[in-house]
Amino acid sequence: MVRDVRNHERIGVRAAALGVTVAGCALLAIMMHRNGHTQGDDFALYLRQAQGILGWNVGEVVNDNRFAFEMSDGNFSPLAYPWGWPMVLAPFVFVWDLDYDRLKLVQVAAFCFWLVLMHGIVRRRIGWIYAIAVIAVLGTSPILLGHTDQLLSEFPHLAAVALVIWWYDWMRRRSDLLDASLLHLAVAGVLVMVAYNMRREGIVLLGVIGAMQLVDAARSNERWTDLRGSVSALLRHWRQVLTPYGAFIGSVVIVQLLLPNDLFPDNGNSAGFLDDRFREYPANLSEQLGLGERPWVGLIVLALALAGAVIGVRKRPTLDLPILLLPILTAFAIGTHFREVKRYWYQVTPWVLFFAMVAIAAIAAVAFKRRAALAVAAALVPALLLLVGHGLVLRGDISDVRDFNNADRVQWGPANPAVAAVFDAVDEYTDDDDVVAYYRARTMTLVTDRRSFQSGRLDHIAENADYFAQRRNSTYWQPELDPVLAEHLGFEEVWSDSAWVLWRTPRAGGA
Repeated sequence: MVRDVRNHERIGVRAAALGVTVAGCALLAIMMHRNGHTQGDDFALYLRQAQGILGWNVGEVVNDNRFAFEMSDGNFSPLAYPWGWPMVLAPFVFVWDLDYDRLKLVQVAAFCFWLVLMHGIVRRRIGWIYAIAVIAVLGTSPILLGHTDQLLSEFPHLAAVALVIWWYDWMRRRSDLLDASLLHLAVAGVLVMVAYNMRREGIVLLGVIGAMQLVDAARSNERWTDLRGSVSALLRHWRQVLTPYGAFIGSVVIVQLLLPNDLFPDNGNSAGFLDDRFREYPANLSEQLGLGERPWVGLIVLALALAGAVIGVRKRPTLDLPILLLPILTAFAIGTHFREVKRYWYQVTPWVLFFAMVAIAAIAAVAFKRRAALAVAAALVPALLLLVGHGLVLRGDISDVRDFNNADRVQWGPANPAVAAVFDAVDEYTDDDDVVAYYRARTMTLVTDRRSFQSGRLDHIAENADYFAQRRNSTYWQPELDPVLAEHLGFEEVWSDSAWVLWRTPRAGGA
């Protein structure tokens, strides 16, 4: 009886610690939100796809974006993003429409769900105290908190990937993968599909599952090097081996039939970019941990993580090997991108932090033999120092956000009154079937329902657009055009204010 009471008390303490930590991170995230939304318009396509789901017109959404893709300069956008994040957003868009401030709460919820799953994954491996430390560091990172201010797919994807690992752990507690229930394995395949439909990098989870099936086959033999025995084990359990892949393929096909999309989009990626992306990551890692862009700090953390990976895989091969393979395969997938996109690496940093914590805990355990409590306290010191650093940075960041919002300022984007004015003008002066050239084509289509493209070539705009919504004093994704040149080329000004000019092009009958 006394033992049961103590167990309940411990569970209560752990649950309270998790709840307080996650609630605190959620509050900090909301406090980092500025009014409105930034202008970078990846978010616009996600919201447009959510609208397409609600209106049962996904074909029209894809066709409008195909038009923008084909008419614009360069490959600035996929034909459509994976439909997972738009599906999550859709019911909230139905209720709140394009209220960006409320919709960002969905992003916070995804962020918190990910932290809860990460806690479970880390707790299973190195204990609940270290799990709290890991999610506290991640959940107070100024970079990650600030990212909840945008309606992008990184945190929903992190949550989906963590859910696959959490489910893998759940299955592993019951059996190895070769003896697992077919239903459980099918669920694993469907969960991988969910991650794949958040971001295409989720496909690497199939590789993780496959590698662990091979490990289980090898472990079933007296000798790991018995290749014939491993093959025999795989063949004997062929249903278990094939089920997750069959469930993945079947569920992907169903989603494709309902919401078609490119399964393997051509983004101009190449293995030739790996060297540059990998050299950039130590600085990104340091920044994402709240330590500034210091490559040498990132290299130290990576060295610790490498040591932690060796320790973890030796102690817990079936638990730690999957989360070693995951960031490695993910790094190769995102490292082929033609330019540095720091937010893509959010998928890698949490696992690096985990393995660094494994190494620190092991070092502390050796340094404080037979004094377990002191070893744990010593191991937590780096995390506590990080949290203090985060607090100092966040104090200034949150103060800046509060001053921004209290002054009734709005981020430069579609919710800003100065930007909204051009969309109002487009609504008033153009017809539904007109084409509007605009430096953020996907945002123009989202807000006004007009087909749009973006180009820096004036002749291209004159020939293919009916109107040109020009941002004054800028040549970003748009050409220069002044009244003298406009008159010469046949562009007619139909509306303007201090920030914008709406031109009717020669194609539409300009002067």
